[in-house]
Amino acid sequence: MRFAFVVAAIAVAALATSVDLQFEGGANLTNAGADFSFRYSSTTIVDIPSIVQVVLPIPDYLEWHSLSIDASAASTEAKAKADAMFGLGLLPSSVSPPIGILAYGSGEGALNVDVASFAKNLISLNPSLDANFAGGVVAMTALGMRECDPENKTVGAVIPFISSGCSGNEITGDDKNLVGLTCTYTPKGTSATVVVTFITSKRAGILEYGNTPVSPRSLEMVIEVKDFPLSDNKNHVRMDVGLLTASGAGSVEGSANIVHREGHEDLYIAASTKAVVDGKSANVDVTIQSGDADLGSNEIKGILKIALGGNIDAQIAHVDFPAGATDFVYDPAVGSGKDVYEAGASTIALSALVALVCALLYLF
Repeated sequence: MRFAFVVAAIAVAALATSVDLQFEGGANLTNAGADFSFRYSSTTIVDIPSIVQVVLPIPDYLEWHSLSIDASAASTEAKAKADAMFGLGLLPSSVSPPIGILAYGSGEGALNVDVASFAKNLISLNPSLDANFAGGVVAMTALGMRECDPENKTVGAVIPFISSGCSGNEITGDDKNLVGLTCTYTPKGTSATVVVTFITSKRAGILEYGNTPVSPRSLEMVIEVKDFPLSDNKNHVRMDVGLLTASGAGSVEGSANIVHREGHEDLYIAASTKAVVDGKSANVDVTIQSGDADLGSNEIKGILKIALGGNIDAQIAHVDFPAGATDFVYDPAVGSGKDVYEAGASTIALSALVALVCALLYLF
């Protein structure tokens, strides 16, 4: 049963913004084969039972599982050396902003974790984080946005990324190599339209939507805002993004909060320094500050504390968009290994040329 009444569903449909999941032709992540190689992954969109929503009104969510080996065919020795990631993407609700959680573990126990059971326990506030993932969990959340003057002083009210009618729709692209969960809504107290989308990918690349970099080692949260009502074109929009780890586990490096784990891959929560503004790529200013964040209700704080294994360290990324911009797409991410934003983009035009030459030779 979907988390939406008929009236809410009609309202969302009227606002719907199309999210087309397709790779951008002629571009990829640098060293995609070495840093973002294929993994055995799966993505599921889960309907929250209405009985759970009465207690905690979380809408549909995304489950993602990414393994370094084919667990069904691998030897015991290979399983012992393998690693596994799973992610959860929770859409905004009436009590919480959108939240993305990524857990990383190694060994056979991590390969066999039941992601669905973990998610259900988490949402039920049952403190049962699998021991195979202890110390290997990070999270991100888009907290809110506001209008700021040229001196970064807030003008008007802060608009939190919460919604009582954000019912999710599953989307796929590129022959189902891309899977996402998206919803569209109008935040209370504003005329702006907000689209929240979680995206997973079976291969590395750059999406046309938001110029978003994706990989089999990361979970992307894409926030699109249309028609933000600026009171003055000299002002700009500031978005606040939470980069969350267990207390003391992360360190800020550039525009990311990174968890270094001895003998294991790094985990990161990264705020991009790029955005798509009025349909074109643009730079954004990112400053990161430590501090308490309004993460929503006590239930949501409980979910994050369980996921992160205790007290939360919240680093807040203040993302300042260009002056006068009212339409933009922005995409923070959680992942392991190489940061998808630090990887950069490279052209694959030569590969395309080789493919064309081979095709012509085949014809003749």
